[in-house]
Amino acid sequence: MSLAESFFSTAKDLLTMTENIKRMDSRIDKLTEENRSLDRRVMRIELMIDLAKQPARKTTPKELP
Repeated sequence: MSLAESFFSTAKDLLTMTENIKRMDSRIDKLTEENRSLDRRVMRIELMIDLAKQPARKTTPKELP
């Protein structure tokens, strides 16, 4: 294999790896957004559970004059 063939083969491999990295980056961005969305949902559910565990108020609101 000549030096030029080796150079072009390496350049082709680098381009392929660069494309793979770009694809993985976009997939990771999507997963990150999904993770944030799920985290928000879990926090809302935890809040609902905490509110449901609190005892109900038995006092009536004061009447306005």
